[in-house]
Amino acid sequence: MVLGRGLLGLRSVSALGAACARRGLGPALLGVLLHHTDCRKSSTMDQGTLRVELLPALTDNYMYLIIDGETKEAAIVDPVQPQKVVETVRKHGVKLTTVLTTHHHWDHAGGNEKLVKLEPGLKVCGGDDRIGALTHKVTHLSTLQVGSLNVKCLSTPCHTSGHICYFVSKPGSSEPPAVFTGDTLFVAGCGKFYEGTADEMYKALLEILGRLPPDTRVYCGHEYTINNLKFARHVEPNNTAIQEKLAWAKEVEKEFSGGVNTGGSRECSKTPSLFSPQGEDQRLATSLHLDLPPDPYLASHQQLKDHLLPPLVTFGGGTGTLGSEGPACGC
Repeated sequence: MVLGRGLLGLRSVSALGAACARRGLGPALLGVLLHHTDCRKSSTMDQGTLRVELLPALTDNYMYLIIDGETKEAAIVDPVQPQKVVETVRKHGVKLTTVLTTHHHWDHAGGNEKLVKLEPGLKVCGGDDRIGALTHKVTHLSTLQVGSLNVKCLSTPCHTSGHICYFVSKPGSSEPPAVFTGDTLFVAGCGKFYEGTADEMYKALLEILGRLPPDTRVYCGHEYTINNLKFARHVEPNNTAIQEKLAWAKEVEKEFSGGVNTGGSRECSKTPSLFSPQGEDQRLATSLHLDLPPDPYLASHQQLKDHLLPPLVTFGGGTGTLGSEGPACGC
């Protein structure tokens, strides 16, 4: 976005949102700045009874409309742009009953209050009292129903202390389930540790999300794929799998007008944050005089990414960063 990144000199629209929040300007002003900035296309992933409409929002966010094909009941994940949600609900002719909020950051929960005004009676779910318009606070392994679909809440604290991922399945069906990971897991990356530790992120990725069925489709909260893979390539320049995945991501981005998140199988094997601090990344950390804990190894990658962001990548007219975001969100 030219206005957010160039004229205002901020790293991203997420940083712009955080700056607005600190000054008490709220999302209304930001909405003016973001008008017509998102050119990514929406798309529908049909998994049988479970249908998922991917709705690009802001500049790199995703909202998701979850539709039960049997009952035509629907839930929305992180509706930061509520008018877009309402228009999509009407297009599909479904009944929106539930809001699934992954965490309280404005770019995920900032549309809740407006949405409940547009669609009165919604059940607004989340794991944090800081979430706007919250009506149903959930905890780890809480369950919800959206029509015939089962929603299991998975507590994944770290990015924020109250972060929840939502695992959606059709009981008794062979249809692949889906998980909506917010800012915990991205394609080829994970969220920043704003309110947690590397130990907590390790548990979230390996012990909670990593134990979901292998055919689970992943729907993450941001489009950071290419930036994450560029960081991975920098850390492991000789890793051919990363090079191949980056080439694939660039092709998909062209085809889908800037969106790589295709709801494919889990990407843990492509996530550099899950790698052990050995080889290239360990040597790089040593040269930068970073103190790395012996275990878990997630902390080392987060330190490396934070330390190396500014000079690593250039975009078109100027220098960019590798997916780093302001205080509101990020990978």
